[in-house]
Amino acid sequence: MTAAGRLPGARDALWAYLGLAVLWTFAVAQPLFDLLKDNPEFFAARGSSGFDIISWSVLLVALPPAVLLAVELLVGLAGETPRRVAHLVLIAGLVTLIAVQALKKSIDASDAVLIVLSVAIGVGVAALFARAEPVRSFLRVLSPAPLVFLVLFLFTNPISKLAFPDEAHARTIGGVNDAPIVVVLLDELPSNTLIGNHDRLDYERYPGFAELARSATWFRNAYTIYDSTERAQPAIMDGDWPSKGKLPTSADHPNSIFALFGKTHRENVSEEATSVCPSSLCHDERGDESYVSRMKSMTDDLGLVWLHVVSPPKIEDKLTSVSENWGNFGGASETKPDLGSSGAERHTRANLNGGRQSRFEEWIANIRPGGRPSLNFKHALLPHVPWQYLPTGQRYRRQANDPIPGLSNQSFKWTSQLDVLLQRHFLQTGFADLELQHLWKHLKDEGMWDKSLIVVAADHGVAFPHARERRRLTRQNAGEIAPIPLLIKAPGQKKAKIDRSWVSTIDILPTIFDVLNLNPRVHMDGHSAYSDVVKRRETMKIELRGSFKVLDIPTSAFVAERQKIIARNHRLFGVGSDGPGRIYEVGPDQDLLGKTPAGLDPLDVSFTYASDYADVDLKSPFVPSFVVGQVKDGGSPGRSVAVAVNGKIVGVGQTFTLATGEGGQLVAVMVPPGSFKQGRNDVRVYLVR
Repeated sequence: MTAAGRLPGARDALWAYLGLAVLWTFAVAQPLFDLLKDNPEFFAARGSSGFDIISWSVLLVALPPAVLLAVELLVGLAGETPRRVAHLVLIAGLVTLIAVQALKKSIDASDAVLIVLSVAIGVGVAALFARAEPVRSFLRVLSPAPLVFLVLFLFTNPISKLAFPDEAHARTIGGVNDAPIVVVLLDELPSNTLIGNHDRLDYERYPGFAELARSATWFRNAYTIYDSTERAQPAIMDGDWPSKGKLPTSADHPNSIFALFGKTHRENVSEEATSVCPSSLCHDERGDESYVSRMKSMTDDLGLVWLHVVSPPKIEDKLTSVSENWGNFGGASETKPDLGSSGAERHTRANLNGGRQSRFEEWIANIRPGGRPSLNFKHALLPHVPWQYLPTGQRYRRQANDPIPGLSNQSFKWTSQLDVLLQRHFLQTGFADLELQHLWKHLKDEGMWDKSLIVVAADHGVAFPHARERRRLTRQNAGEIAPIPLLIKAPGQKKAKIDRSWVSTIDILPTIFDVLNLNPRVHMDGHSAYSDVVKRRETMKIELRGSFKVLDIPTSAFVAERQKIIARNHRLFGVGSDGPGRIYEVGPDQDLLGKTPAGLDPLDVSFTYASDYADVDLKSPFVPSFVVGQVKDGGSPGRSVAVAVNGKIVGVGQTFTLATGEGGQLVAVMVPPGSFKQGRNDVRVYLVR
């Protein structure tokens, strides 16, 4: 090799690598470590093993700097000067990433100013590195930093509990009961959604809930004690109050329903966002993917989160949201051939973004009678956002991410648009009900319906205020987030009962043991729903997210607040006895529904699903009944519009803008799927003067 193309010595290459590793750690690794220490549920929700966490962390710190060094060395084949220039360019780039994060937190400036200042700092530091020995020496002094940050991340709480787990094991309980147990925990479902006339369950709109209720006890006043899944679900699983230090893992919940029934029951468990069931008792399909796939999925998710951290505000607004979905934040698209395909979705890591239907139905198929009774436990991320399902089982969004970023999780000035979000929640609840119907049929086909203990509940509700945050419980929105459905069918129970005791979610597991006449032999904070403690309860106690302070709500005041929400729901969507089409009659100018658009002025709208209208397959898992588009005429938002499909008005609404102002003026109206015909369809929007 010629002198011009000679590579640097091993010592120089090592120092170059360490310098890049230091800057990479400050630019990328340490910000992610900080985020993960504050949100360790990210790993628990994915079912990440200790090996996965450790190896991913080591690779995050060590591998990218090695790749950058390899690039530098390849450039160095052209000569020493190009190599030095390449090294300085890499330093400038990494320092720019560090600077933009610091500036974003410290000054209020436009994206252009932030970018220019960050680049200037990056170039300036690179120039100093080239000319000033003290700068190079300082970077060498920092060379242990990557290892120090890595060790601190892995060997301190809360990550150490996940990286080096001490799992729970099966426990011995007092007594034996051979009844199969079937538990379905829904997510983001307030009981208000299920209420029809006369303060009863809406049997017509939700026949799945109705079928269970006819031979079960409905606890009318059940409520949650926490408002987020990572703590609300484990509280149901072990009957204990959440606490700040606990993660949704088996190590932190050793007395869960899974451990307590581990010696007496076969376990068919599907956790969507927790890892409370010990691996010795439950097979976690999330670990069946290849190691490379698991690392790629984790990197994709956290890569998007890091982009939110490093991007200037306006650019960040255009990124895929990380608040509507968790799990696979990026939202891999679901192509037409794979829609509804359990094979394509069965092992997906994107628990919210895809496969919710197939995973539910696969869990149902695994419920079987046998020599030992079974514990069949399903946490279903339904009707949790992203809203994309219809009560028919079809989807109206091909992928989980909004067709227009922020459409489902922005704050809106226009109540009409908030009503559409609530409408989509109701429709997806209808889909959850459809899955329950499939479950009941399977249990009856297998001869397990009568002899089983069946529990259906939810971890918390969801609110629909003008504010963007719809899942953080406050005293003001407790009427929507606190009430949850709770139905329990005892083995052999034939008649419907209504119990109006104020039962909390931590009372569910003690009630299961009480109904089965078993002694768990462990302390639980909750009490049986049939206990005197619960029957005398006159105050709801709910822990507030983050602070864990207890919010006390008198039950007498809460009833009136809840009834206002139910009255709003009935005003907007009617009840099931009004017919399946009533839920689509939302918005202004409803007298136009069913008429022709004669005399109305057409509105120029660029439809998101325009290509789908050209070839609708009514037998496919997708129907484009969510009419979304961007208004092109430049008029003011807040105008009334009518949506016509094949010459008939089937939906009404208003134009609106997102709180961020991104995307321009928009239209988003749900129309009945029956509005479409096979093949080509004509969809138009008209302005209602």
